[in-house]
Amino acid sequence: MEGFMKKLRGAHVSAGFFIVMLLAAVFSDFLSSNDPAMQNLDQFYHAPTRMHFFDRQGHFLWRPFIYKTELIEPLDATYRERTEESYPLEFFFKGYRYKVLGLFASDRHLIGRSGDPKYYPLGTDELGRDVMARVLAGTRTSLLVVGLGVVLYSAIGLVVGVFAGLRGGWMDSLLMRFSEFVLALPALYLVLALRSLLPMRIPFWQALVWIIASIAAVAWPPMARGVRGLILQVRNSTYVEAARSLGGTPFHVFMRHVFPSLIPFVLAQSALAAPVFLLGEIVLSFLNVGFQDSGESWGSMLRNLKDTRIITDFWWNLVPLCMVFLTLLSLNVLGSCVRRREPEDQILRI
Repeated sequence: MEGFMKKLRGAHVSAGFFIVMLLAAVFSDFLSSNDPAMQNLDQFYHAPTRMHFFDRQGHFLWRPFIYKTELIEPLDATYRERTEESYPLEFFFKGYRYKVLGLFASDRHLIGRSGDPKYYPLGTDELGRDVMARVLAGTRTSLLVVGLGVVLYSAIGLVVGVFAGLRGGWMDSLLMRFSEFVLALPALYLVLALRSLLPMRIPFWQALVWIIASIAAVAWPPMARGVRGLILQVRNSTYVEAARSLGGTPFHVFMRHVFPSLIPFVLAQSALAAPVFLLGEIVLSFLNVGFQDSGESWGSMLRNLKDTRIITDFWWNLVPLCMVFLTLLSLNVLGSCVRRREPEDQILRI
């Protein structure tokens, strides 16, 4: 009982983390103090801006403020605060314009400054771009890849599995042999070969479609083979035979009696496939064959890890890596919970 409660708490924490991520993705621009694409070469590799509540005389101020900084050591990217003048932070201030869900235009942001000095909650990168704004933009992109990818993955697996399971015969054998062929292919090399057919730089939406389609094209066989095995098991069951004997049409029998038996497996397999799309997008973007702009995905932001100074000196640029780890952990916990709820006697492994 205690083990079950621990697993249940883990599922609740993972679900809560994903709800927070979803809200952060939807309101990423509102939560960002600066435009993720804005560069400030005068403040490259700037450490996270310190928020102060006590002035130089030690008086407590309800409104937080920051100090302006100056670069004192360019080689080490060392900055020093100039405490002669304080700059209060602004709440719900006017900044760059954006659209929420592509529908509602706004220019309001939660906290930051409309003028100089800028507020960088998680510091800046080598080009002086706001790390927090880029992480939030990457969250939106990564969740979009996972969501659309799982839908496409499930659709391909269901269509192939249902067609093979219901038709049977030579069509079943052909589709299952083809799925084995796809499983035997080196997925990464195949995706890279397909990418070579496209221009080096492609727009965001084309990159999104290509990443989702290429990963789904090599990941669908487990779903299709599982669906096909369940159909072979269910279509000869007693209640299906009874429905046929009462005059049910093939479409009615499938939708009323066979398809509901597939739903638990499809949900479980989709949950297990979600980390594949996230990790695939990160690997492709890291190799510079996915999203090109560094502000669009976590994978493209992690290209900076090729510089060892990121790990030793500019640790705040490791935030995307932490987000990848937490997201993969949450996806695996949720996938395991969904898998445990699936009736084991309904699974036929082929």
